[in-house]
Amino acid sequence: MSEQLVGRVAVKSKQLRPGEAVGFEVKTGEIVQISTLEGKQVADFVAVSLSNPNEVSSTAHTRAQNNSIMLQNGMAIYSNLRNKMLEVVEDTVGRHDILFAACDPKRYSVDFGIEGHANCREALAGAMTPFGLTFETVPDPVNWFMNVAILQRGELELRESLAEKNDFVLLAATMDCAIGVSACPQDQNDINGGKPTDILVRIFR
Repeated sequence: MSEQLVGRVAVKSKQLRPGEAVGFEVKTGEIVQISTLEGKQVADFVAVSLSNPNEVSSTAHTRAQNNSIMLQNGMAIYSNLRNKMLEVVEDTVGRHDILFAACDPKRYSVDFGIEGHANCREALAGAMTPFGLTFETVPDPVNWFMNVAILQRGELELRESLAEKNDFVLLAATMDCAIGVSACPQDQNDINGGKPTDILVRIFR
């Protein structure tokens, strides 16, 4: 067990199959653990303030405030109002993405010619409906365990995740918020190792 979790108890838990999402309330000081159970699996993540439904996680502000295009241990996720929402307090992988949008119906229909494919944006919208988000207002996600390479001329290359079995990130909430997590069902490229698998989300108090 992580030293960060010693003396804490899991108060909420959900195992997500590819294409599923969950929304949880998280209070200040609680810790979110997101684990890839078999390895290689990407988890899309968004958040919204419980006191202001118009304040949501922002990957643009997160990049700006951390002065980095990669989230690492000790960095934080910021809102569209530049407020710190959650801090990364432990990370067993060290390679995640804050550049790509969530997969959605058009990603599959236009890019891959597949209709009706499960996708993160619809899953997150459904999970976060009780907290005021819709398909149109789901913010761009933090893509935990997603491995994106930046090539010489700025092109982006999607690569297999570096995460191994039971790798995880721990996020300490710095404001009362609702979080949404989806297990990405992308099976048309390498990001989930070609075989989407389950994600485990737990909240510790």
